[in-house]
Amino acid sequence: MTVYKGELAVYTESVNITGGSTTTLNTRTINNDPSKASSIWRIGNWDGTPSEFLNGQTIPIRHPSDSRNPSWGPVSYATGSATNKFPAIQFRGQNSPTTVTFSLNSSQAASSHVLNIGITAAYNNGRPSVTINGHTLTNPAASSQPNSRSFTIGTYRGNNTTFSWNIPASYFVNGSNTVTITPISGSSDLGNWLSAGWVYDCVELLK
Repeated sequence: MTVYKGELAVYTESVNITGGSTTTLNTRTINNDPSKASSIWRIGNWDGTPSEFLNGQTIPIRHPSDSRNPSWGPVSYATGSATNKFPAIQFRGQNSPTTVTFSLNSSQAASSHVLNIGITAAYNNGRPSVTINGHTLTNPAASSQPNSRSFTIGTYRGNNTTFSWNIPASYFVNGSNTVTITPISGSSDLGNWLSAGWVYDCVELLK
């Protein structure tokens, strides 16, 4: 049995069903909802969808290049701004990098933190290359995804994946900080819209 928050699995257990009888499941404690983690900032909702982001609701009904869509960017986003200003899709060839700016006080800047980037699908082995205040974080391996053009054929659904980094305190500064996010792949692109990328679920910096 899997419990979903929107389209994000947040609880799983095995349940035995006996033929010819009733199986009752009482209240369960949902212990794997990432939204419960205490964060310094969080962009979007952990729900397995990009619906709250820029052009997130039009993915199923329009090609990303449709002229009716607001510009994808590149976007510079200050934490605390309207979530619909943050791009639902990160394309290597079309709207990269995405820049996130945020402030830390002296106590926060003196501590290490975890950065999480959650995605719902990816194309062409796209995964995030991240720098913080000029420091490059370790590049992750590609996620396992369906062999599909995904968001260019009208779906944001793939395999929900979270990329996570432990960031040392030495990378942060008291005051204004900057994160840049750019797709990497290892495979060549077929064009700006058919370039390595992913659909965002959530981005956060934990306390």
